[in-house]
Amino acid sequence: MRIADIALTVLFLGMIFIVPITRAALEIRADESPQILELFGQAPTEENLRAFENDLEEYSFFEDWMRPVYQTANYFATRELGSKALYGQNGWFFYTPGVRYLVEPYFRISEPPSSQNGDPIAVMKQLQGELAAKGIRLLVVPVPGKASIYPDRLSSTAAPSEDVFENTRLLMEEMKAAGIEYVNLHDALLEARKDADARGEALYMEADTHWTGLGAKLAAEAVAKRLEEMGLKAPADPGRYVRHKVSVERRGDVQEMTRIPLQEELFATQIVDVFQVRDARTGELYEDERASQVLVLGDSFSRVFQTDAPEAAGWIANLAYELGSPVASIVNDGGASTLVRRQLAMDLEILENKKVVVWEFVERDVRFGASGWTPIVLYPGNETKTGGGGDS
Repeated sequence: MRIADIALTVLFLGMIFIVPITRAALEIRADESPQILELFGQAPTEENLRAFENDLEEYSFFEDWMRPVYQTANYFATRELGSKALYGQNGWFFYTPGVRYLVEPYFRISEPPSSQNGDPIAVMKQLQGELAAKGIRLLVVPVPGKASIYPDRLSSTAAPSEDVFENTRLLMEEMKAAGIEYVNLHDALLEARKDADARGEALYMEADTHWTGLGAKLAAEAVAKRLEEMGLKAPADPGRYVRHKVSVERRGDVQEMTRIPLQEELFATQIVDVFQVRDARTGELYEDERASQVLVLGDSFSRVFQTDAPEAAGWIANLAYELGSPVASIVNDGGASTLVRRQLAMDLEILENKKVVVWEFVERDVRFGASGWTPIVLYPGNETKTGGGGDS
C-alpha cells in the first residue's frame, strides 16, 4: 500500500473517532454527561442511530475544520474531486449527475415513474393541455448537458455522436408521439460544434456545467427559428435591441461544488466571450417585460450570464434579440422540472397576453430534477387534455 493511501486511511479513521471522543471530553469538562453514553442506553435501531448521527453532524466544529483538512489532503494525494465532479481531458471538468444521466439506462427502464416523482411526459402533456385551454402553446426545450456535446473532453475513448445522448433522443421520440412540441438543441449544437472547433471556440465552459456565450446565442437562434415555424413569433421591432460581444471572468461551478479549500490557488478562472443585449434607444441592458407574448420557464441555463455577470447576455436576452421583442421569464436554479411550475401556479396573472410558454430544462433533470416531476394543476377543475405539434 502506498504511503499516501496509509496516511489517508489513518486520517479518515481519525476523523471517525475524534468527533465523539473530543465531544465527550468537552462535555465532561463542562460538567455534562457525555451524550455518546446515550447510544448505549437505547435500542440500536436505525431511527436511533440516525438521530445520533444527525446530532453529531450538528456539532459544527468538525464540519468547519476537519472536513476541509481532509478534503485538502485527499485532493493533493489522489486528485479526488468528491461525488459531484469528474476530471475530463485537458483541464475540463464535468458534473457527475449529468454524466450519470447519459450512461445509465433510460428512465423508463431503470426507474419507471412513480406517483411520487411523476412522469415527465405526462407532466408535459398536462401543462400543454392547461395552457391550450387558455389559447397558449407550449414549446419544450431540453438542454444538452456538457458531456452530451463534448464526450471526448470527458474521455479520450468517446466521440461526439447521437448515440451519446440516446436517453434524450428517446425522450424526444416520446414527446413527438405525444404531440408535444419541442426543440432539438442536441442536433443543433452538435452540428454547430464542428464550426466552433475549427475556429478554436467552445460551446460549453471548461470547468462549468453551462454553455458559453456562443452556446447561449446558438440556443436562442434555434428557439427563435422554431417559434417562427410555429407561427408564434411576436410582432418584431428589428431595431429595438443591439448586441455586443463582451468578456467575463468566471470560476467554474463544478470546481466550486467540490468544496475543496484554496480554490483560488488551485483552480484557474476562465475568460468567456458572451453576447450582451441592450436597448438600442436607451443603451440600457435588456430587461424582461411581464406583458410579453412569450414566457420562458427555465433553470440555471436560463440564469447564466442573464442575471449574473455580466447580465443581459444569457440565452433569454439573446432570444429577445432574435425575436425583436422582449420576453417574460420565471427561472429557478436546478428547479425547472417542478419548481418553476409551482412558481407559475402562484402567479397565473403572468400568463395574460401570452401566446407561447417556452419551457427549458437541462436533460439530466429527466431523472435528477429537484422535486422530481410532480404533477401541478394550474387551474383546478379545468385539467383539459389537448395535444398539438411535433418535431423541431
